[in-house]
Amino acid sequence: MKRLTTLVIGAALATTLLASCGDDAKSGSSTSDYCARIKAYKDKSNEFSSVFSATPDAAKVEEAYTTMQSMLHGLNNGAPDEIKADVAAMNTAIDKVVAIFSKYDWDITAMAAAPEFAELQTELDGTEMQASSDRLEAYSTTTCGIPSDTTTP
Repeated sequence: MKRLTTLVIGAALATTLLASCGDDAKSGSSTSDYCARIKAYKDKSNEFSSVFSATPDAAKVEEAYTTMQSMLHGLNNGAPDEIKADVAAMNTAIDKVVAIFSKYDWDITAMAAAPEFAELQTELDGTEMQASSDRLEAYSTTTCGIPSDTTTP
């Protein structure tokens, strides 16, 4: 079960953990403002990692994922053009994670047995998602100076 939890969190959160930062003239946000939102997202996701350290409580799993989903959707605003598609891909991924968890009442064991879970794992491990994740991590590290996470919760 610990391995399953690590896989679920690793695939969902680690993929979305390092979104991006930059300027967007349309929103008026500066690089530093956007990077501050990235930092807040990372801090919150690290805070939620404790939810998965023991047998996860469904209500806490729901709170963690829906909070992260909301914060990640907020990162769409002001995403620079060169990584906007990658941020959108991360949002699509977290939406799918939330939809599957919701369908199975936020129960990790039930969700792990679901065919949708296997499909999602394949998608999250795919080359397109990895490429998006790599670009976002590189941009976040280079532009924002946010250190890369080398471990998953």
